[in-house]
Amino acid sequence: MKKTMELNKSTVPQPITTIYRLHMFIHSIIMVALVYYRVSNLFKFENILSLQALAWVLITFGEFSFILKWFFGQGTRWRPVERDVFPENITCKDSDLPPIDVMVFTANPKKEPIVDVMNTVISAMALDYPTDKLAVYLADDGGCPLSLYAMEEACVFAKLWLPFCRKYGIKTRCPKAFFSPLGDDDRVLKNDDFDAEMKEIKLKYEEFQQNVERAGESGKINGNVVPDRASFIKVINDRKTESEKSADVLTKMPLLVYVSRERRFNRLHHFKGGSANALLRVSGIMSNAPYILVLDCDFFCHDPISARKAMCFHLDPKLSSDLAYVQFPQVFYNVSKSDIYDVKIRQAYKTIWHGMDGIQGPVLSGTGYFLKRKALYTSPGVKEEYLTSPEKHFGRSKKFLASLEEKNGYVKAEKVISEDIVEEAKTLATCAYEDGTHWGQEIGYSYDCHLESTFTGYLLHCKGWRSTYLYPDRPSFLGCAPVDMQGFSSQLIKWVAALTQAGLSHLNPITYGLSSRMKTLQCMCYAYLMYFTLYSWGMVLYASVPSIGLLFGFQVYPEVHDPWFAVYVIAFISTILENMSESIPEGGSVKSWWMEYRALMMMGVSAIWLGGLKAIIDKIIGTQGEKLYLSDKAIDKEKLKKYEKGKFDFQGIGILAVPLIAFSVLNLVGFIVGANHVFITMNYAGVLGQLLVSSFFVFVVVTVVIDVVSFLKVS
Repeated sequence: MKKTMELNKSTVPQPITTIYRLHMFIHSIIMVALVYYRVSNLFKFENILSLQALAWVLITFGEFSFILKWFFGQGTRWRPVERDVFPENITCKDSDLPPIDVMVFTANPKKEPIVDVMNTVISAMALDYPTDKLAVYLADDGGCPLSLYAMEEACVFAKLWLPFCRKYGIKTRCPKAFFSPLGDDDRVLKNDDFDAEMKEIKLKYEEFQQNVERAGESGKINGNVVPDRASFIKVINDRKTESEKSADVLTKMPLLVYVSRERRFNRLHHFKGGSANALLRVSGIMSNAPYILVLDCDFFCHDPISARKAMCFHLDPKLSSDLAYVQFPQVFYNVSKSDIYDVKIRQAYKTIWHGMDGIQGPVLSGTGYFLKRKALYTSPGVKEEYLTSPEKHFGRSKKFLASLEEKNGYVKAEKVISEDIVEEAKTLATCAYEDGTHWGQEIGYSYDCHLESTFTGYLLHCKGWRSTYLYPDRPSFLGCAPVDMQGFSSQLIKWVAALTQAGLSHLNPITYGLSSRMKTLQCMCYAYLMYFTLYSWGMVLYASVPSIGLLFGFQVYPEVHDPWFAVYVIAFISTILENMSESIPEGGSVKSWWMEYRALMMMGVSAIWLGGLKAIIDKIIGTQGEKLYLSDKAIDKEKLKKYEKGKFDFQGIGILAVPLIAFSVLNLVGFIVGANHVFITMNYAGVLGQLLVSSFFVFVVVTVVIDVVSFLKVS
C-alpha cells in the first residue's frame, strides 16, 4: 500500500512548553497570595474614606487588572504549535488546484501611495500559481480615477514583468522590492541575457512609475478621493481574451479587475468591512474562487509559492473540513535594529498566534490570509444552510445566488466576462443592495467592529471553524511599518478601541464566546486581546498612586522587613522572566527585550489607555462606529532616518503627550521627595517599594529624555 506523503507538520516546542506550564503554576500561587494580601489588609483601615485607604483601593484595582490580564494570557501559552509545510508533496496537477481570488484593498491615495499599491497588485499577479486559477481584484474605496489609470498602466508593465519572473525563477516578485536591497539575491547575474533583460525591465518599471506620478502631479487625472459616487467596475485583463492571444505559459496573465463600490454621504459604508463584502459579491459572479487571499495595499507578496503553502493545509483531508483560513504573519521590511516603537509586535506574531494555533487557530489579522469563501456564509458541517432562504440572507441577485450553489462553483477562465456580468456586478456593489439582508451580520465580514477581519475571525471560531498559522523562514508577505510615534500610536489607539468595543458588546468572549462552539482556552485568548486595556489601567495606577503616596507620606506596599515584600519582589522577577522568555529565544536580545518593554510601558500609559478610554466613552454615549483613522503608508524620509538611528520622533502626537509628560513629572518629583525623606530620616523600610516603582518609571523617562534631547538637536 502506497504511503501518502504529508503536506504539513505541527510540533509542540519543548522544553519551553513544559517550562511555561510550570511557570503558570508557580506564578498563579504568587498572584493568589497578592490578592489575599490586598483584600485582607483593605479592612484594617480605621477610616475607610481616608486618602491612604483610597490609594490602597486604587493600587489593588491596578494589581487586579494586571492579574486578570495575565490570567487571560495563559491561554496563549498552554500549548503553542509550530508548523511546517511541504508544497512539493501536493500530488494533484496544477490544473486541479483550487482557484484563488486575490483581494487588494486601498482607500486613500494621499495616505497610500498609488505606485506602492500597484506593486502589491503586480506581486499578486505574479504568484506561482496556475494563471487560469488566479484572479486579482483591487477594491478602491476612494473611487480615485488615478488608481484606475495606474492599474491599467500596471497591467501593461505586468505583461513584461511576469514572463521575466517566470523565465528566471525570480522569488522577489514585487518590482519595487526586486530593485531594492530586498532583491539582491535575485539580481545575481545568471547570464548575459538576464542582465540585458533586467536593465530593460528596470527602464520599463521607471517609465511606469513616472507615468503614474506625472499623471497625478499634472492634474490631468483626478488623484483625490471621490466620496460621493456610483459604483464602477472595469475588467482590466480578461483571461479568456488573453489565452486567445497566446498559448505560451510564460506570458499568460490572470484576471484583473478594478472595483469601486457605490458610496453616498447619507449611507453607512462600514469602512473596509463594507468594501470586502461588496467585493465578495462582485467576485462571486466573475470568478467565484473557493479560496480568497486578502491583502492590504501596503503588503506585497514576497514568496511566490505562498498560495501553494496555504493549500498544504486547505487540501489536507484531516484539516480541510472545518478549516476556515490560513494566517501568515505580518512582517515589515523597514523595521530598524532597535525598533524603538515595537512596530513588529513580536509578542503577537511570535507568541500569541502560535499559542492560539495549538487550540483553535490564530486571529484573522487583516492581511496575508487565505480564507475559505464558504466559511463566511455558513458553519462547518452544515451544508448549504443559507440556501433555505437565500434572498433573505444574500439579496435578490439571481446571478449571485446561482454562484452559491456548489454545482455551479468556480467560473472557468474559458468564459468571457460579458457586459451583463459587469452591469450585474455594479448592482451588487451599490449601497442599497444590502438593505434587508444579513450582510455584515450572519453573512460575510462583520460590521459589529471596526477591526472587521479580527472580529470576523472571532465569530468564525465561535461557529466552530478552525484556523492555522504558518510562520515561514522567508516572509510570504512584506509590509511597511510606521516609523514615528504618531503613526504607530494612532494605529494602536484604533486597534485597542475597536477590540475593547468588541469586548464590551453582547458578542464578548466571556458570555457569548463561552456559550458558542469556541473552546474555553480560545475564549481566554480572545479575552486577553479584547481586554488588553486592563494592562493600561494597571500601568496608569502604578505610574501615579505610588508617587502620590511619596508626596503625601503614606505607603501602599509592605515594609522591607515584612515577608510580603519578598512576595512582591518575586512577583516582579517572575513577570520580567516570563516577558523575557517570550522575547529573547525568538531571535531577540536583552537590548531588544528592553526596547519592547519600554515601548509597552510608554504605550500603556498613553495610546493603549486612551484607546480603551475612548471605547468606554463611546459605549456610554453611543457614538462608536462613526469615524475611523486610516494609517498613513507614505513614509517621510527624514522620519525614517531618525527611526533607523533609534531616535524618538514625538512630532504630531498631540493629546498622547499629556499623560506621558504628566506621569513622567509625577514620578520624577515623587522619587525626589521620597529619596529626600529617606535621606533626612534615614528610614527607608516603609517607602522602599514605592521608591523602586518610581525609580523604574524614572529610569524609563531618563532613557526616553536622552532620545528626545538627541531628537531636538537633530531637528
